[in-house]
Amino acid sequence: MPSPTSADGQLNPVEAADASASTVATDAPATTELWSRLARPFRVGETVDALFGLAPDVVAQLAATVLCISPEADRLLHDMPTLLRALTTSVQTAPIRVRGEIRGPVLWSETMSARAASFGDPDLFVCTTPQRDYDTAENRVLVHALALLADGGKAIERVSAQYDDETLRAARANARRARLFLDHPALARVTPERVRPRTLKRARGSKSAERYRTAMAVIERAVEPLDVTTIIPFCDRRTRLQHAVLLGVLLDLERRGMRIPPLRVEDGTMLAGPVTYVHPRRLGARDRLHGILVGDVLIDVPERARETNRDRAAADLAARSHGRLSVLVFDDAEVPDAVDFAVRDARQRVADRSPAAH
Repeated sequence: MPSPTSADGQLNPVEAADASASTVATDAPATTELWSRLARPFRVGETVDALFGLAPDVVAQLAATVLCISPEADRLLHDMPTLLRALTTSVQTAPIRVRGEIRGPVLWSETMSARAASFGDPDLFVCTTPQRDYDTAENRVLVHALALLADGGKAIERVSAQYDDETLRAARANARRARLFLDHPALARVTPERVRPRTLKRARGSKSAERYRTAMAVIERAVEPLDVTTIIPFCDRRTRLQHAVLLGVLLDLERRGMRIPPLRVEDGTMLAGPVTYVHPRRLGARDRLHGILVGDVLIDVPERARETNRDRAAADLAARSHGRLSVLVFDDAEVPDAVDFAVRDARQRVADRSPAAH
């Protein structure tokens, strides 16, 4: 699979993950814990962008690849030949024109209109006849599951030609198989639409639900196609450092008795109570505030993971703090002091705004 780049196309997280010097813990458990704290359901592209700084196109390609090669996709495609021979159908009546015979109840109003348009042909009748209908809730679920795989293939096709490994080839092959199944005459008559919860509920409660179990599994997997173990290899070293500090801040606030809600994304930033996390997206970015905000205090690790000069790192942090107070964290043990500073600052701001202060 391709090595993703940052939103500006300059940073390769896979290569950047090798650099380190700060003693803040960089193991994956911090990132894993943050992932478990996400408010669900969430938009995959926005969330991964806010937490990891990966470009939206990269996230879409990664999610599509993982979905297309998932066990759920393999099982659905494996079962499709059998499923196509046992599709759920319903019976619907449809009007047809016949001459010299009657097939079912006659629609006299339509018959007279048809005769008037045919120079009064007395042998012309419009009847209602039962016809097999494939546009059922179960088949809509199936078509939606196949469409998720086929659409994923479009994102995979945008991967640069220089990246062509066995994983991508398998994902493309599964996407092509899904497109071929969608072209089946029976499925071509099914309404192609995004499956709503009501439709999914009807399919789950039907007598044929077991036959469509693999299609439902693909839809469920598509809600959250990526897990944290898939994304961590694409996470650069500094982002891991920030995740360790961010988790430390959240845990410290909880130890102080504060209830921290699940992490959510708004306008590209990660929010949880008084804590805001803004990923820099690219190294050295100073045009926008980034780091960990606790109240109005900016807490962050050095911009360069190899940084050993505290004064220089603190000056860099202050330069991009946009006038806010800032605290540099070089070590895990410094997180409680940084949080304590932010809490004192918040209390002082509240006191300054109180009527007694004036």
